[in-house]
Formats: sequence, structure tokens, C-alpha cells
Amino acid sequence: MITKVRTVLVSRRYDGFLERFEALEIIENPKQIKNVWKRNKTPILIKERSMESNEFKFIEIPEYLIGREKEFINFCHENGFECGEFKTGNIYDTKFDRCFMCEIGRHRGFASTSLHNQYVEKPVDVIIYESDNFYVVPELGAMLKGYLMIVPKEHILSVAQFPKSYFTEYYEVCEDVEKILLNAFKGSVVTFMEHGSGPSGKTSHKKSIVHAHTHVVVDFTLKKDYKEMVSLKKCEDITLASKVHYFSYQEGCKGDLLISMDPEVYVQRQFPRQVMAEELNLAPGQYNWRENEFKEMTDTTLYYLYKYLSVNQLDERIFKRTKDFVDGFSKRAN
Repeated sequence: MITKVRTVLVSRRYDGFLERFEALEIIENPKQIKNVWKRNKTPILIKERSMESNEFKFIEIPEYLIGREKEFINFCHENGFECGEFKTGNIYDTKFDRCFMCEIGRHRGFASTSLHNQYVEKPVDVIIYESDNFYVVPELGAMLKGYLMIVPKEHILSVAQFPKSYFTEYYEVCEDVEKILLNAFKGSVVTFMEHGSGPSGKTSHKKSIVHAHTHVVVDFTLKKDYKEMVSLKKCEDITLASKVHYFSYQEGCKGDLLISMDPEVYVQRQFPRQVMAEELNLAPGQYNWRENEFKEMTDTTLYYLYKYLSVNQLDERIFKRTKDFVDGFSKRAN
């Protein structure tokens, strides 16, 4: 969840259980509170009694919650702040995992992109745009129409790790997708976002997608408060983040690139999706694409894109790279 309440937790005793939550940090002095908050975390003071403040809400942790992971997470959410996921200490190596993004890049075994688009089971796997090294599909579990993903066909872990030879083509794809979305949805701005994986492919989350994918959405931007929440800062060169996990954000393909790559800053999983859900007043947990398909949004997005691409005079590059989408999608049943 997105933290709504500026909270300081108070514990009567130190316990290693508390510091295993990603978004909590134990401090020794109240003077450290603001610094912890700047890094999108909630501080924990080890004190005998609660304190008072006009700026922060001090909450004492009931001792019976120590050691009870689910109950403690519920306690945090009920009090309006995010504690982050519990760090189990396990590290998962994704090197040998089956990758569905690689499978889509190989057209799920179909002989051509057009046939893939005609017969592939899930609409969310339909390839809208394809270049030599990239493809574009609908966003998984999109809460808004006009929400897509740009994906490299090769199993690369983040945009920051692209070979130099990829960047010219990648920027072409971004430019084309922006143009398509602005015209198909009569939009005013297109935003590009990415949670970039570290170079090892290892993760503490078993279900993480460790294959580069840039989220692209029309008419959604992060307000200033949310940018500050995760310490987004201007960056001239995304490859500077190639050695770390990061979150990148850009309004318009020619706009300023902002990146959060300080390992001490907590960035919620599916952060922009959580912000969207917050602004759309959705029920808790609905931001999670693993649990909510929002299939009607996928269908709407594909329909709008097909309608625009099939009847408008397009420049040669966009026409060639979307032809298989128009041909294959026009033959899909229903």
C-alpha cells in the first residue's frame, strides 16, 4: 500500500523480527525520524513509553504481534502505513526459470507474428508492435486503457543493461508508441516507467519478473509528492544504474529521465500501479496484476489501437511494425 500516515513505531524491546521488514528501520534517536521518512520508510524507536508529536503519529507495537508476520502486516495497514515485505533471507536465482516474455518474443511457437496474434490464447499476449529486437504488448492487469509494455526479445534484465547497439532502436520504439497512444486515445502525455533488475538476475522475491519491460501509459503521471516519496532524481544516462535495482520514470520520450537507485530508499513493488489504484479509489490489493486481470481494459486498449492503426495513414516505420497486429487481430474470433 501507499503510506498515508506519518507514523513512528515504538517498541518496548529490540527484536530482530521488526528489522526484517523492507520498509521499517530501527533508530536510536528521534532526530533520525525525518531522515528515515525521506527514504520512504517508517522508523521504529526502542523506548519504554510512547512520545507525542504534532508532525508524526507515535504508535506502540503490541508485544503479541512480534513474530507474527501476517498479523503484524495487517496491523501496519490498518494504521495507514506500509511496512514492506518480510525478508525471508532466501535468494532466488532466476537464471534457469521459464520466462513467458521470452516465449512471447518467439511468438509462442507460431510461424509468424500475424498467426500468433490470431490464435494466441490470451489477448494480453497479442503483439501490437514489433521491431527487430523489441515487441509491445498490453500491460498485465491494466487498470487504465492505453497501458502497454515495451519488451526486448532477448533475455536482458533491465533497460540500463541494454547493449549500446540497442538504444537507437529502443528510442525509436518509444517514439512510435508515444505517437500511437497520443493519437489512438487523444491523449496529452505518455509516461514511461521501469523497475530495473540488478545485473545478477537474483531476487529476494520468488515471483519477480526478471526480464526488462518498460511500462508505457497514456494520461497518467506521478504527482510531485509521489516522486519525492521514492527520491526520483534527474539522470542523464540510464546505464549509470546498470549495477543496481532501480525505478525509472519519464514523462514523454523526450522528457527528463528520473531515476531512484539509492539502495537505502524503499520503492514499493508495483509502485506506479499502487498509485493508480489509490487515485482510482480501488479496493486494497486490486493493484496487483497477479490477482486482477482487468481484462475489459485490455480488450478496450486493443480495440482502440486496432481501430486507429487500421484506418489511419501511418508513417512507413509504424506501418511495417504494426502490420502483423492489424492483420492477425482482425481475424481473432470475437
